[in-house]
Amino acid sequence: MSQDVTSMAGRSKLKFPDVIYLLGIMWAVHAVQWLMPGNLHQYGILPRTFSGLLHIPLAPLIHGSLLHIIANSLPLLGLGFLIQLKQRALFWELTVITIVLAGLGTWLIGSQAHHIGASGLVLGLWAFILADAYFRRSIKAISMAVITLVLYGGLVFTVFDLRPNISWAGHMSGIAAGILIAWFNARGESLSSKDTRP
Repeated sequence: MSQDVTSMAGRSKLKFPDVIYLLGIMWAVHAVQWLMPGNLHQYGILPRTFSGLLHIPLAPLIHGSLLHIIANSLPLLGLGFLIQLKQRALFWELTVITIVLAGLGTWLIGSQAHHIGASGLVLGLWAFILADAYFRRSIKAISMAVITLVLYGGLVFTVFDLRPNISWAGHMSGIAAGILIAWFNARGESLSSKDTRP
């Protein structure tokens, strides 16, 4: 009887999508920045500097304004939720790898300014879902890609946004990272499926 009660209690616990926790960290950092004098922009990625390399994990958490963080939070919430529908553990793995690869790309080709914000991560997740459908050709992957295009197809126009205060390098690096991860992911599963044992 006690085991039944325990199992029911476990099932009744509310499980938030993991992307909610990432968004919580982002908004907490933004609140700290709002309360502190000055800003945290110096912890963004400064291309081709040693400190810029060290700041790659921090840059996606820092935003320049309320509008900036809202603009990144909304698509990140939706894309993160879609990825977790595919596979819950995939979200954190994909997030970490995308942040690193997009950050390195920004560090290599970005302009000499501090690059901040989660747009590289957002576009990385977006590109991953679309590229995953192309490489896998499965019904589930294609369905996710169609939903992504319907909801967030407008993200493609960020590639053509060349305003000085927009990190074009971060956007392109995020897209490249998402495509690369999708290719490796699909190729790895394809190879493992061929590894048959007697």
